[in-house]
Amino acid sequence: MKTTQSVSDASYINLMIRELKNEELNITIPLLSKFYQNLDENLLKNRLDDVSRLNWKCLGLFSNDKLIGLSGYWINTRIYCGKYLYIDHFIIDDSYRCKGSGAKLLNHLKELAIANNCEQVCLDTFVSNSLAQSFWSKHGFKIVGFHYIGK
Repeated sequence: MKTTQSVSDASYINLMIRELKNEELNITIPLLSKFYQNLDENLLKNRLDDVSRLNWKCLGLFSNDKLIGLSGYWINTRIYCGKYLYIDHFIIDDSYRCKGSGAKLLNHLKELAIANNCEQVCLDTFVSNSLAQSFWSKHGFKIVGFHYIGK
C-alpha cells in the first residue's frame, strides 16, 4: 500500500499526499476551523485526540510544505454493505479548489480502499453544502439515504 504519493497539477502546483501521524494532527486545525466555524479550537483538538486513538486515519494534501487539504477516513465493516472506506472531513483549502487537488486526494482514498479490499467508499455531506454535493456527484457518488441525528 502506498503511503506517499507525489503528483503535479497541470497548472502550477506540486502536490504530495501522505498519512499524518497522530502527533501531527494539530496541523489540521486551521482547515478544520474554517470548515467547522461553530466549533471551538480546543474542542477540535480534543476530538482529534479521541479519534486518533481509534482506527481513524488522516491524509494530508501538501503543496510544498503547506497543508492545503485533508481527509480523515475509517475502514470498517457493516452488515448491509461489507467492508468499506468512510471518507471523513474531506476539506480542500479554498484557493486550491477546482484545480484537480480534490480529485487527486479522492483517487488516493480510492486506491486505499482497493488495497484494503473494501467493497465501497462512502461519506456524508451536509444538505446545505451544495459545492460538496456537486463534487461528489461529479466523481460518481450517488445519494442513497439520509443521515439522521438525535439527542
